[in-house]
Order: sequence, then structure tokens, then C-alpha cells
Amino acid sequence: MKKDQFVIACLEREDDANIVLPMARHCANRLGKGIIVLNVSADGDNDWITRFGHPYIGLRGDWKTAIDGLPTAFGGVLAVTALNREAPRSSITNPNTLLRTFADCKIAYLVTSCQLPGTSNQWPQATFFSLDHRRESKEKLIWASYMVRFFGSKLNVVTPDYRDAGFREKLRNNLQFTQKMYRSLGVDYTTEIIPASNFHSPDLTLVNSSLLTPESSLLVAITTDKRDRDLGDLVAGPQELRLLKQSTVPILFLNQRDDLYVLCD
Repeated sequence: MKKDQFVIACLEREDDANIVLPMARHCANRLGKGIIVLNVSADGDNDWITRFGHPYIGLRGDWKTAIDGLPTAFGGVLAVTALNREAPRSSITNPNTLLRTFADCKIAYLVTSCQLPGTSNQWPQATFFSLDHRRESKEKLIWASYMVRFFGSKLNVVTPDYRDAGFREKLRNNLQFTQKMYRSLGVDYTTEIIPASNFHSPDLTLVNSSLLTPESSLLVAITTDKRDRDLGDLVAGPQELRLLKQSTVPILFLNQRDDLYVLCD
């Protein structure tokens, strides 16, 4: 069957293939999509991308331009990329550079420093996302539902244990919306409560808890809207940067955009 939508395996170096390609293949198989191996280099020296047995695109130029064009130029529905906290700033696998490169990405992007476990047909066994008092993203709920519907994952919705009555009411509204949406999709989920923090987002509290395990878990997270960044973000960096520096599990990021691409409703 001809594929017109693709999981894009973003390989900066040949060595990244050991981490990126197994996850990209797994996601493509589960979602019923094709796979494209993508490399972008300043000098166009990327002949090595022909060695993996997949359709490939080797570009001369900059990664940011290529990532911005993933859904329109390449038919991408999901990008997979490696994370290397020790990489220099010139590398897209460096946390800071990765986030700048994908800042305007219109599709979901899976970021990982972990190799897919041997029982890849069962990964991820557990998918997590947090709900708090802020306005929620429908796209985050939809992508989390894909993990249940296509990957057979167990879905866990994590909420802070607020003491403030106003925050509790807003959280209750978000939970009601989630319940209504998942009931219409036939998606089951469980809820977990974590301590509320005045200094950390629920996602940061979650990745430092014992709920997630590197071998089987996935976190679905929304990046920070630039208009919502506060003094803490200026000092410590945005939430997504701190997530990349602290998390031991793969993270499926979604940017807050009005034109974000999803597979289906």
C-alpha cells in the first residue's frame, strides 16, 4: 500500500540511528504510516543515510527550515529525534538547540535518549500526561489517546493535589472535559495525584516521581507558550528545557499552535 503520511526519523549523525530508527519504525508500524530518514547538513555530506533500507532525504542547509516544512514538504505526522545532554550547542541533539530547532514544528516530535526495549511491540506500556488548572490542549489529549488506540498503552492522567479552591475548580473543569472527550473516543484511563508545587509544573514533578519507568513509559507534554513565560522561565529556562534535562523517559512534545497537525479527531 502506498504511504502518503510519514514518521520522520531525524538523524544528525549515523550513530543516532541506534536510538532513533527503532522508535521511528515502531511508531510507523503502529500508526500505519511510512518512514523517511532525514538528514540536513551544511555541506551535503550525508551519503550514509542510504544504508538503512528506508526512503531517505538528504538536504544541504539548516535543520530549522527542514523541520518547519515536515508536514507540508514531507508529509510528516510525527518526528523522532535523539537527545544528547552532552552534545555541543552546534548539535540539534543538544537540549537548547533541539528546542530552538523544533520551536515552530507543526507536528508532534518524540525526543529520546533511551533505546527501545527488546519487547518493542509492547512499548509504551504506560502513557502519562498532566492536567492542572490552566487551559488544556485538545491536541495533547488526542495524541495521548493514540497511544491507547494504536499502541495498546495504558493511559494515566496525573493531577496536582491543589489546596486552592479556585485551582481545584479549574482542574475539575479540565477533568470533566477530558472525561467527556475520552468517553466519545472509547478510551479508558486512570488518574493519579501528585503533590502540587509552587515552583515546578506538574510535568516536572511527574518526571521526578516513581510513577514513570524508563523501559516502559512515555510522557506527552505541551511546550510553553512564549506569551505565558514568567520570571522562573527566564532564570531556570522554560519547562520543556528542564524536562529534557531531568527526564529519563521519552517525551512526546506538542507545540502550542493554532495550526498543529494531528492524525484524526
